[in-house]
Amino acid sequence: MPKILLGLDIGSHTIKAAQLSRNKNKVSLISAGYIPTPKVEVDSTGRTDEQIMANSISQLTHDMKLSTNEVAISLPSYKVVTQVIETPLISDKELESSIQWEAEEYIPLPLNKVKIDYSVIAKNELNKKMKILLVAAPISLIEKYMRIIELTNLTTISIETEILAAVRSTINSLPTLPNIIQLSIGATNTEIAIIRQQQLVFVKIIPIGGNTLSRAISEELAFDFQQAEEYKKTYGIEEDKLEGKLAKIMNPFFNNLFPEIDKTITYFKEEYPKEDLMTLVISGGTAKMPGLMLGMTKNIGVNSQISNPFINIQSDQEVLTALNQDAPIYTTAVGLALKEF
Repeated sequence: MPKILLGLDIGSHTIKAAQLSRNKNKVSLISAGYIPTPKVEVDSTGRTDEQIMANSISQLTHDMKLSTNEVAISLPSYKVVTQVIETPLISDKELESSIQWEAEEYIPLPLNKVKIDYSVIAKNELNKKMKILLVAAPISLIEKYMRIIELTNLTTISIETEILAAVRSTINSLPTLPNIIQLSIGATNTEIAIIRQQQLVFVKIIPIGGNTLSRAISEELAFDFQQAEEYKKTYGIEEDKLEGKLAKIMNPFFNNLFPEIDKTITYFKEEYPKEDLMTLVISGGTAKMPGLMLGMTKNIGVNSQISNPFINIQSDQEVLTALNQDAPIYTTAVGLALKEF
């Protein structure tokens, strides 16, 4: 009996969903779609806002003709602490009892206000250290999302951060690459992650996103926000388009981002001196912006490619062709739907 799961990525700009069927090692796409996020604060306390958000999700899932009511959802990364930490090498039982103390150093919220999850990702017997992936989400945020999903008559079976789902999606689509930089450019922030041997070993959040770029264009050229969005998607940072005006506006933001990626590569080389980090995968709504992939390759010095989460997922060719243009925005939704139970 195939296992069917809906992955739901509630972004600040769009709500994306992907419905996958898993039968042993075969994964098939049933349907996917997206819809603009309604102009409400998803983390506000207003119950009216929750109903408006639920209505949009219900509209999207109705159009997708769901085969399941089970859903895995993501929490916005800028609201969640996701950190790889290093601790002394201890037993699983000792870690379970001490994780609260370890977490206290990294979580800027009272521990009784957050839900903490963790997993051991590496153990080093030589230096008696181990690396732990630590995730802490505000309980109020989790409860908010749970209420929204309940209003849609779906059943939440998993909640995780966007970057964890995006990494799972990239591992599925590029299983033969040992080490990858994942660059997830969302509407409000950008996440830089390192995937080493199919495992997340580093993550950093930068407060620069697609909306940052659109606002800069809007202010500089006196466009409304939607017009700025369209210009960004159409002309990007290519120097030969619009006399390089958009490139001139957006380049300062990328000039702040490039050094952060360089620092990440330096960290990897210091941590794993015998290994190479040769591929950068760009996901999110800004991924296909003209000139971005070439600019990344030129400035970072590693091969860059745009995320396509539908690689290694079976589907009707016509469906894949229709989705291909927007493939990078589905990276998190597909990663959520790939979660195994």
